[in-house]
Amino acid sequence: MRQCATFILVGVGTALLVASCHNSGAAVSAPDRIPDVVVLAFNIELNRHVYEDSAWGDPPQLAIWLESETSQDLRTAAVTHRTGAGDWEGKVECSVALPCWVAFYNRQTGTTAPPTWDHPAPDAVTCATPRVELDATLQVPRGSRWRYFVEVNVSGDYSTAFPSLTEAGLSDRYGNGQPSIVYRGTIEATAGRTSQPDLWGRTDQHVPMSKPIPDLQPITTAKDLLRSITVSCTSGAGRQRTGE
Repeated sequence: MRQCATFILVGVGTALLVASCHNSGAAVSAPDRIPDVVVLAFNIELNRHVYEDSAWGDPPQLAIWLESETSQDLRTAAVTHRTGAGDWEGKVECSVALPCWVAFYNRQTGTTAPPTWDHPAPDAVTCATPRVELDATLQVPRGSRWRYFVEVNVSGDYSTAFPSLTEAGLSDRYGNGQPSIVYRGTIEATAGRTSQPDLWGRTDQHVPMSKPIPDLQPITTAKDLLRSITVSCTSGAGRQRTGE
């Protein structure tokens, strides 16, 4: 007589039904493999003295996203709420806040416009605007390689190169000041690996653009908005985690 027991195992995003039979002649099908994943953790420390010296003293908008080096996999790790939800209540709607992330988000989602109040980015990636520090994590396949990007912008940080009103009479209608700057780095998803990105380029004060301009000479205080950016890889389970 055969004695059988049924167990339900819950894996990473997968429920597996395994039949265990105490009969040497019984055929037992092998369970599906649980995806072999690791966690990428992003830690960003802000310099509050820089953004507090801007015209309004508000903390910056931030976005973190990744592109696989070997596939078409595109992922947003985190984006601050105003940009990710199109929530500009009490502020001037700013299409030039994080334009490179918006262009990436359009590629990722097949859309053609920034997120709006009616069609926001997923709650899993939006976060409160951090004042001191931002942490975000996400799971990726072990051994995969990624290009990652961090875009940051604080409004009202006017300078000689990016004034509120140019000599030609062009007004900064978004209150943008120095435009967003973009950092870029690479990391392999192997436990123990760490990475720090390089400053890659800037966008435009007045017009949204999908690719940064490499000329960083006009950028002054915006280069000091972020004290540090560290990306690390661990083998433990992780979830999206952002905060001030």
